[in-house]
Amino acid sequence: MNRTCVKGALAAVAVAGCALASPWAGAAMPGCSLAALPAISGVTYKSATDNAATATAPEYCRVIGNVASPAGNPNGDGFAVDLPASWNGRFLMGGGGGFTGSLNGPNITALSAGFAVSTTDTGHTGGVASFALTAPGVPATGAIIDYFYLAMHTVTAMSKQLIKDFYGTADIKYSYFQGCSTGGRQALMEAERYPDDFDGIIAGDAFMTHRLVLQQYKGEFDLLQPPAAYITPAQLTTIDAAVYANCDAKDGVKDNLIQNPQACSFKPSQLLCKGSSVPPACLTAAQVDALSDYIAPIKRGKELVIAGYPISDLGGSDGMALWFLGSTPTNFAGPEPWASAPFSWGFADQTLKDFVYVDPGYNIFNFDLNTEGQIGAAALALYDQKTEAGNADSAKAVNAYLAKGKKLLIYHGFSDGGLTPYPMIRFYKGLADEKGGYENLQRGARLFLVPGMHHCGGGPGPNVFDTLTPLQAWVEKGTPPDGIIASHTNATTKAIDRTMPLCKFPEKAKYSGSGDVNLAANWSCPSDDRSLLKIGPNGFQAGLGGQDDDEGEGGDD
Repeated sequence: MNRTCVKGALAAVAVAGCALASPWAGAAMPGCSLAALPAISGVTYKSATDNAATATAPEYCRVIGNVASPAGNPNGDGFAVDLPASWNGRFLMGGGGGFTGSLNGPNITALSAGFAVSTTDTGHTGGVASFALTAPGVPATGAIIDYFYLAMHTVTAMSKQLIKDFYGTADIKYSYFQGCSTGGRQALMEAERYPDDFDGIIAGDAFMTHRLVLQQYKGEFDLLQPPAAYITPAQLTTIDAAVYANCDAKDGVKDNLIQNPQACSFKPSQLLCKGSSVPPACLTAAQVDALSDYIAPIKRGKELVIAGYPISDLGGSDGMALWFLGSTPTNFAGPEPWASAPFSWGFADQTLKDFVYVDPGYNIFNFDLNTEGQIGAAALALYDQKTEAGNADSAKAVNAYLAKGKKLLIYHGFSDGGLTPYPMIRFYKGLADEKGGYENLQRGARLFLVPGMHHCGGGPGPNVFDTLTPLQAWVEKGTPPDGIIASHTNATTKAIDRTMPLCKFPEKAKYSGSGDVNLAANWSCPSDDRSLLKIGPNGFQAGLGGQDDDEGEGGDD
């Protein structure tokens, strides 16, 4: 087959004007019809659509259908498989987001590089958690199993068979997975439960443990109880400015980017309103307490349950306002404080009602977790019982995947206000312990923390970068990624205004000392650097720290 434009087509930006030449000279792709699709056990096809090549996309056949669920989910597992006219012999599975329930659109960048690409709705439709209930008090067990882990594996196996049959080949050269958020959890879950499914996996901002929802729950209550604790979106600018004044220069250069939020020593109390100062230029005493609690972890007694949030980069339309504030609550006493709830409340509310208590009428204000972060033993035990099958946080299981020579590329926004990055850091440290150190671990798994990035993108830092190309080079050529170049685009001019390397943990990007700080050429990733093991007061407040960490300056709030 003609593979024009395949080599080097994957980049941080879409490939303009690189339409793949079809070997069928504009005629419909053979096999791209319902009548011609291969018969596969358990599969029902709904459509097969030949999409003609354009100036920015190749010709491809999009097949949509449903495959029977081994979990007994009566919905089956919906899928879409995109088959390029010029296939490069490789398969890419894409992860979902939120509670899933829909199919991803075509991945034009991957299709332009010649990948066959698949996606699944994980066994239900609609992006809400009500699929987990058959009726009040009756869990939809099959649908839950599919969402937690099984549908992705089922559709992966089916997609591989469809691809081989469609192209008339006995094998697929390489198989890859790419996902962020829930897709990041699915990525790790595939590595842990089905290590033979993929040769290389990308896990971004992973929803690796459902205990992250507990942190979302606590963060909301910190801001609601009492009502005077509620922080307004306008005050986030004030908080960000104070955090940058405290922390921007700690990484060696003042450049409007915080490289290591866990090393900060910002005290919310320094913003306490005094004298004639009034919000939003300052915080009330209740707001100071709420912000301090927001940073803090959840514990059962002295035992850490889940780490807290970074204090950096709370502002912006996709920061804390999106996840925790929303519009001003209409009823601080609950059970539904918002007419239009922020993201974190939505996840916490639905998880507790539909997964944990199996009761759509449950008042989550009754859940035994207080604003100080203490959770009751019975509440935690029930929560874990109902959600742990969806966790993808087993270091031992990931190491079984790595033992096969497979590769895992992880990234996480260091200012992610949706899913705090700190549990991922702890998870990666646990992987290093299992492997006998970072050098051993990095032969198969590398973590890239993205300073200034919010959840799966956004934020003031360089937040656009390509992970599939470096993963492919690592898997197929044995060339591991030492640094990944990221860029930031000015929202007004739409021009790239900053580039810099993302370094593998525990390295931190180092400025050369001269030249434009906004150019990646003036930064490096020192191979012997361990700067991201440095923990300051804000990191300790969030529940971080361990035997391989370096303690920063003292002080507490």
